[in-house]
Amino acid sequence: DAAEQLKPVGPPECRPPVAARPRQMPVTQVETWIRDPYGVYARRILGLRALDPIAADPGAADYGNAVHHALERFAATYPVEIPPHDEAQAALLEMGRQAFGELLSRPGVRAFWWPRYQRIAAWFLDQEAKRRPGILPLVTEVEGRLVLPGPEGPFILTAKADRIDRLGEGGVNIIDYKTGVIPSESELKRGEAPQLPLEAAIAHAGGFPGVPGGAASMLSYWRVSGGREAGEIKDIKTDGNELAQAAQAGLTALIAQFDNPDTAYRSRPRPA
Repeated sequence: DAAEQLKPVGPPECRPPVAARPRQMPVTQVETWIRDPYGVYARRILGLRALDPIAADPGAADYGNAVHHALERFAATYPVEIPPHDEAQAALLEMGRQAFGELLSRPGVRAFWWPRYQRIAAWFLDQEAKRRPGILPLVTEVEGRLVLPGPEGPFILTAKADRIDRLGEGGVNIIDYKTGVIPSESELKRGEAPQLPLEAAIAHAGGFPGVPGGAASMLSYWRVSGGREAGEIKDIKTDGNELAQAAQAGLTALIAQFDNPDTAYRSRPRPA
């Protein structure tokens, strides 16, 4: 407690050999790669995983997964026309029960999360009624990929898009369901929230099966919280193709940077 001499230790400067560095990454981890490279090093190179607390209650991630699964299943089940309101509501609630599964046996989930889902279901059906039939769900939970060049060889970017709709004028709308906070437009422009723009880049290259290649006409976040405001649709004002090109160029530069063996996986180099 009273050391005679203090020897501060600098932040970790981990430089694994290039052969040990990942050559494939999902779009959901690219933001971590930008904000906290050490997190990618710990998970993808060292293979470390944080253990869940023993007998922990379900968290926000479990709730988000259940909501995503139910909404995606509904869109996939009714790709053209939705049934009458009462029938559609009963179907969506039943899909929610199946998605939540045994979580509904927990009092906290039953009392807190399930009423939120019921509000989300009502809001979601209102949106679907307004959008159909001019806008049709093209694919849901579809996996795609894009091969990018790197100094040490090809790098594979993968994604699982929540939903891609075909618009009436012929373009596509890439949708990301969010049960948490939606990234701001400025974060998208700065490249700090690259998931949706990178999905647009994959779509542009024809990397999603069943989705024709070409520029994404619209990028949207659907915030489904089930709170006082059950849901919110945020259409990105910035041109989707512009964001996609910038995100792809930025990721290509990041790949080249980490293909350099002198580049370290630093911990949170940009704390903001």
